[in-house]
Amino acid sequence: MSKRSRIIFRFFFAPLLCIFIYLLIIFFASTIVSITQEGDYLEHEGLIYLLTGIGGVIAFSIWFVVKKRMNLPSSTWDVGKPIDWSYMLIGTLAMLGFTGLYFFVITNIESSAIQEAIKSYEELTEVKSATRADLYMNLIGTCLLIPILEEMIFRGCVLEGMLECGHPWLGIIFSSMFFGAMHGQIIQIIYAATCGIALGCIYYYTKNIVMAIMAHILFNILGNGIYLLFSISDEAYNIINYVYYVFIPAFVIFTVFMARKRNARFSGKSSGESDAVISGRDV
Repeated sequence: MSKRSRIIFRFFFAPLLCIFIYLLIIFFASTIVSITQEGDYLEHEGLIYLLTGIGGVIAFSIWFVVKKRMNLPSSTWDVGKPIDWSYMLIGTLAMLGFTGLYFFVITNIESSAIQEAIKSYEELTEVKSATRADLYMNLIGTCLLIPILEEMIFRGCVLEGMLECGHPWLGIIFSSMFFGAMHGQIIQIIYAATCGIALGCIYYYTKNIVMAIMAHILFNILGNGIYLLFSISDEAYNIINYVYYVFIPAFVIFTVFMARKRNARFSGKSSGESDAVISGRDV
């Protein structure tokens, strides 16, 4: 395969294939729930998330094992070092800060189109779980399994493939665009794509998919999970957001630091990585 063909495949066809597989898993999970559960299947969205997460994680775990046995470039799964955990945590808080700032801005724009989009977003994200048990399945799915699955797809497969072609920042931006587009709703697309850039940075500069997974899990817990379980006043919500805002510039500064340290940290070749991958990812 020529370099041009490889770039086209890694940057366009491979991401679309991954998204197609993800949507196919969601379709099968939704079909199973609609067949096995009475009434409106959307009232069992927690079960859909749970089945999607379990099925997706199993499917992509098998692919990761196959890649490893075929000695193909694959993601590193590691407990990480203190600097990686610090970077991951600051990145998570920065994503929450950006998302809070983003919603603050768009909700104060007097535009009928934007307000209609916000209303559509609220209807889409409204919890439809009909039972307490389904709510708990919703939490397990959205705050644990789905983040693991999406990081395996968009950082472990999509971004990792793009990094093999060199130009890491192009890979981070393009993979984030696909990550945002996958969410479908215009309000979600924008902040998901931006958070995807942060997750891509965490993955690239720690060279560890576990850090990206943990960041995504924490983001979903702090950004959604706690609000499903607890009643938080608007005043407390605003104070929390003000704290998050501080971490936006902190993450940018930390990213510059991690970029300068990356080559020194990963100058040695880890097991299973080829020279082509190392040279490509360090461009």
